[in-house]
Amino acid sequence: MLTGCAADCDDEILLTAIPENQDCTSYSKKLAQISDLYIMPTGATNPLASWSTTPTAVSGAIDNTEELNAKCKWLVGKGRVTATEVIELYPKGKKKVTEQKYRLEFDVFDIANHYNFLRLLQCGGTALTFWYGDLADYIYGLTGGIPPESFGAKNSSAYGDEDKQQWTIFAEWTADGDPERRVNPL
Repeated sequence: MLTGCAADCDDEILLTAIPENQDCTSYSKKLAQISDLYIMPTGATNPLASWSTTPTAVSGAIDNTEELNAKCKWLVGKGRVTATEVIELYPKGKKKVTEQKYRLEFDVFDIANHYNFLRLLQCGGTALTFWYGDLADYIYGLTGGIPPESFGAKNSSAYGDEDKQQWTIFAEWTADGDPERRVNPL
């Protein structure tokens, strides 16, 4: 489980500073759609150096043509992350969110060039880690990537006359909060 929250039984959480004046229109709103998925097989070259400070891209670490699991794969699509809280009940009506079950669903539309790759993901292997990026040019994850509890893909056949082919890659993991966010150097 990914962790980042205060220890159990801590009564106080030290809140960081935030802007004094929030009733204004001078800040920009960033696009939230997940647009990039980076998959790193176990033993592959990590595409990110210095995650804990300011990540930089590692040259040659991403190679979509390589077939020996020595390099990361980069996919472009549309995605979303949802979370379900696990709540524990305590005496005197108290409750605590002990963890969250996260699910990434990432839709891939370039089926002609990804079909065999996506079929391999259907096997459900978890000998990998991943990061995801959004349209605001942020990347989310941890040093070495997010380790999934489950990972796979499914063909999302549709019914409508105008529906396009797509597959959905999914990953699930447990954490006590969202993954870390950095400016995406990739």
